[in-house]
Amino acid sequence: MDFWNYATDVRIFVALGIVLALCIGSIGDIAAPLSIAVLTVQLTASIHGLHIKSEEFRSDIKPAVLSLICCFGICTGSALLMGLFFIDNTALWYGWVMLAAVPAGVSVVTLALMMKGNMAMTMIAMVLIYGAAMFITPAMTFVFIGDAVSPLEILKYIILFIGIPVLLNIPLSRVSIQRKYKVSFINVLMMVLLVLTLGRNRDFIFENVDLLGMLVLACIFRTFIVGSLMLYILRKKGVQRQNTVVYVGYGVWKNSGLGASLCMLLLVSYPEAALPCALSLVVESVWFALTNKSVSTNWPAEIYPEETKSYGGKAQ
Repeated sequence: MDFWNYATDVRIFVALGIVLALCIGSIGDIAAPLSIAVLTVQLTASIHGLHIKSEEFRSDIKPAVLSLICCFGICTGSALLMGLFFIDNTALWYGWVMLAAVPAGVSVVTLALMMKGNMAMTMIAMVLIYGAAMFITPAMTFVFIGDAVSPLEILKYIILFIGIPVLLNIPLSRVSIQRKYKVSFINVLMMVLLVLTLGRNRDFIFENVDLLGMLVLACIFRTFIVGSLMLYILRKKGVQRQNTVVYVGYGVWKNSGLGASLCMLLLVSYPEAALPCALSLVVESVWFALTNKSVSTNWPAEIYPEETKSYGGKAQ
């Protein structure tokens, strides 16, 4: 393997992030704003160079709406279901609610690219999901958490998280960046995010190993089990492969980093609240690496679309 094969392997950076988080521990209150900054840069890099053509919008709007349902229906529902097992622990319950309320992870774009999914559908769905999140995320947290966190504060961070990357990509759209550099940069940011979110809860992790195991099992259910069921059912129903992998991505992958950051910023009295999101960040990354390999082997794409500057072409 050459250097770029290692640099684009998310598993290596997830492992490094976990090790560094457990070695370094918490860096204090600065971890929360830093994590938001890291996520904003990560989203900026993820959407760089991606465009949607008008004809693609017309043909892919229906599956994009179904992707939105996968995100705030299946993925949100499975997170809330897992959270019910921890409802007696206020901090962890709040953490699961925040995970359920946030939109999909921007890494679904990387998933669709690497798994030869429908890129136009992925981007339209991402726009719809983050637009809907400006209403759904504050509303859900208010319903399930109440006055413990301000819906207006959540709305503010959601708008900032969406708006800054979009504005930054206006001048950056003139710059062409090779995929391997972009993926490597995103992987480094993933590692930093793990250090910030997991490290903050290092002492709690070491002192509550049994509880940690239960949280990991819950994360495995909402990723590996739900994802496998979706793959099996959609393939059985004859749904196109390039759409199926996107549906599964949106049905499993939450923006766990954003959830963890919001917990650290807005649920200061409940420091363990970020743990469900931080652990989901790890498990989702492992799920993606293993699922990408499994799908490529057992359900290979018939046509591998060429990489373009826009990534807007739809696989046939």
